[in-house]
Amino acid sequence: MDNSMNRSEEGSYHVASFSANTQAEIRRLDAQVDLFWPTESELIFRYGLKDGMDYLDCGTGPGRLMERLKDHFPSLKCTGLEMDPILVEAANLMVKNRGFSDCTVIQGTAEETGLPEHSFDFITMRLVLEHVPDPVVALESLRKLLRPGGRILIISNDFENHTRTWPPVHELSDLYKAYRTNRQQDQGDPCIGRRVPKLLTSAGYAVIAQEVEVAHNAITGDEAFFKAEGVGIPAQLVKDGFFEQSVFESMIQSWKEMLAHPDHCITRQLCVAIGEAQTPEAKAATEAEQQSSAQAASVAVDDSEFVAPGSELEKQIAALWCEAMKLDRVGIRSNFFDLGGNSLMLEQLHARLQGELGYQEPITTLFQYPTIEMLAEYLEGSSAKTSSSGPASAGPGERKKSGPVVDIRAKASRRRGAFGMKNKSDDTE
Repeated sequence: MDNSMNRSEEGSYHVASFSANTQAEIRRLDAQVDLFWPTESELIFRYGLKDGMDYLDCGTGPGRLMERLKDHFPSLKCTGLEMDPILVEAANLMVKNRGFSDCTVIQGTAEETGLPEHSFDFITMRLVLEHVPDPVVALESLRKLLRPGGRILIISNDFENHTRTWPPVHELSDLYKAYRTNRQQDQGDPCIGRRVPKLLTSAGYAVIAQEVEVAHNAITGDEAFFKAEGVGIPAQLVKDGFFEQSVFESMIQSWKEMLAHPDHCITRQLCVAIGEAQTPEAKAATEAEQQSSAQAASVAVDDSEFVAPGSELEKQIAALWCEAMKLDRVGIRSNFFDLGGNSLMLEQLHARLQGELGYQEPITTLFQYPTIEMLAEYLEGSSAKTSSSGPASAGPGERKKSGPVVDIRAKASRRRGAFGMKNKSDDTE
């Protein structure tokens, strides 16, 4: 098996191949922690890290986050977990130089930590999950290390919200496209930040919060961004054939011109998700409570002045509504949107009205007539239903010009008024 396959199985980050200069990359990793420390530290403290806890930093890199936290919490018992041997050596050197006797750094991965279960009160995973081949497997493994009620705080990239500037440096979009292609080739996901809450749920955590932390040069100054970003990664992308040399050079020039503007701005965002380890009993209780609440809501929302479907068309529409919204029954005067209907459900109902019932109506009709009674009455009086009865039938989407349709619309308008809905004609009266 070649080296690229081995790397894909372990993850998409290796310091020796990630940047053109290993020592510069280590300095960049330290600077990334420093760039976000003012906002990130507040989040870590707010979501539960306290002095004296047993703490794990998964993917600790050269150990800068542990170092920062130890300066704030002297009695914090820290363990650093890192896959890359070069970074393990750098982190252990930091621990030795700082004299942190209650800190240790070991080599391992999130999937295979080699650590005993239920050993930690708090875990951080900073800019690591995007490089992991199977995030759910990694998160499940880390969950086993947490004590009941212990928390994990995950900081992730979403490259749609990566470093942006004003005036714009347009070549950054080409750089990020090249970076995403490179990471995805190694089974990474540089846009994973938006997915983390769902991944936590799949891995058995209770999701506590999802936040966004922001760094801005008006607060940090330009130098903090220069140190955290650097040029090692773009240079490596050029070397590996993912990024054009000419675009790289153009980007450097555009960056220089941006910095020359007296009001220039540099900003970067990271996604922060917090999960809590659940016991099997707590997880089962939560699921039962959610199911009970959903069932109670589905009954309560439709019990007020319930009027059952009468005509065949009302029954057909009601069946579609019940299936789309997971309801046992629905009254013909209940408002679709008050019952929890949304645009996706509406599109599905529209497709089934056309495909199964043969009504060739625009989707806006479902917005105009949001109760079964109103919609059925409109459809029964319209000529929009497809027909094979001969030339006298109107084509799909056409309307008869006779009085009954006008009468039906007038009735529907009055009903909208009764439901407290504004009629379009109200704007012109």
